[in-house]
Amino acid sequence: MIHRSIRLALGAVALLAASPVGAAVVDAITFDRNPVIYLPLNETARRLGWKVERDKKKGTVKLNGISIPPKSGSRAFYGADLIPVPLLVDAGAVILPGELPGELQVWSWTRHFTVTVAPKRVEVSLKRQRLRAWQGNRLVLQTHISSGRSGRSTPAGEFKAGPDKERMHYSRLFNNAPMPWAVQINGHVFIHGFSSVPSYPASHGCIRMPLSGKNAARCFYEWVDRGTPVSVSRS
Repeated sequence: MIHRSIRLALGAVALLAASPVGAAVVDAITFDRNPVIYLPLNETARRLGWKVERDKKKGTVKLNGISIPPKSGSRAFYGADLIPVPLLVDAGAVILPGELPGELQVWSWTRHFTVTVAPKRVEVSLKRQRLRAWQGNRLVLQTHISSGRSGRSTPAGEFKAGPDKERMHYSRLFNNAPMPWAVQINGHVFIHGFSSVPSYPASHGCIRMPLSGKNAARCFYEWVDRGTPVSVSRS
C-alpha cells in the first residue's frame, strides 16, 4: 500500500504541474466538534471514475475495490452515504494541498477535484414553515418546521446559533418542558426536536423540528456549529 501511494503521489504531482488550474470545487460536510472532513460517497466515486459496490446482506461497501471499514463513514441528512477524506487514500487516491489555505486536492491519475470546507448557514422561512441548512453551496438539510403560533410568534431576524446548545434542554418558561437537541438562536427561542411538528405555526415561539424519520432535529444539532448564522424571515 505504501509503494502504491508513492507511485500515485509522484504521478499526481507530475499531472498537477502539467494540468491547467481550475479543478472542480466540491463543498465538504463537517460536523460540530468533529475534525473529520466528509464527502458524499457516490459523488466522490463519480468524480474519480471509481466503482461503488454494496452488499446489502453483509452491510459492506467497497470503493474502487477496497472495503470501507464499518461505521467509518456517516450518513448525510438527505440519505447519501458519506466517506471521510482520509479513507480515499486507502482506496487509491492522493491528497495534496490546494491553492488556497484549507483546500485539498483529491487525485486519481488524470481525474481530480478540489475540496473546500465552506462556511455554514441556516435559513428559516416562517411563511413556508421550512428550514434549510447549507455548507457553502451544498444543501445539507431541508425539513418542515413548526414556528410560534399566533400571540407567540417566532421573531424574525439575523441570529447566530448558540451559545446554548444541549442534547436535552428544559424550558424555564413552560414547566421544564423537555426540548431535545436544542440550539439557542435568540434568548428563550431555540431550534429543537419535538414529537408533534405540523407544517403550520404551533409552538410557544421556538422552532420545532421532527424527531421521527431521519430525526432532522438530531442531524441539525450534530451538524450546526455555535456561531453559525441563522436567518429567520417572514417572507
